[in-house]
Amino acid sequence: MSDSFPISLHPDAAAGLFPVSFEQVEETWSHWPRMFFEPDGSFVWVAEDQSWQLDGVVYDRDDHVLRVDLTGVYTAEPFQQLVRSLGWPDAKLRVEKVRDGQFLDVEQFLRDSVS
Repeated sequence: MSDSFPISLHPDAAAGLFPVSFEQVEETWSHWPRMFFEPDGSFVWVAEDQSWQLDGVVYDRDDHVLRVDLTGVYTAEPFQQLVRSLGWPDAKLRVEKVRDGQFLDVEQFLRDSVS
């Protein structure tokens, strides 16, 4: 497995909030195999073969997801599944590489940081 590093997912600055609610995310994610989602928004999602793992917290405000903090080993398929459930690619999302203080769009993050 690759190194784990923290990121935060944000909606495009012009949008303000994600186009989905906390409850929609909870409903969707709770059906994914090996996804463990808690009522406080914390979660862990791990591959059956343990080749990747994502964990973090979903934050909400005004009936919409505000931000998703993640850490883990990012591989293309699960990462894309996760951001699709948050409205991407219809909704423009940004990835904040927390340690670098750098914002990337999802496509650039996928090219640069995802195996």
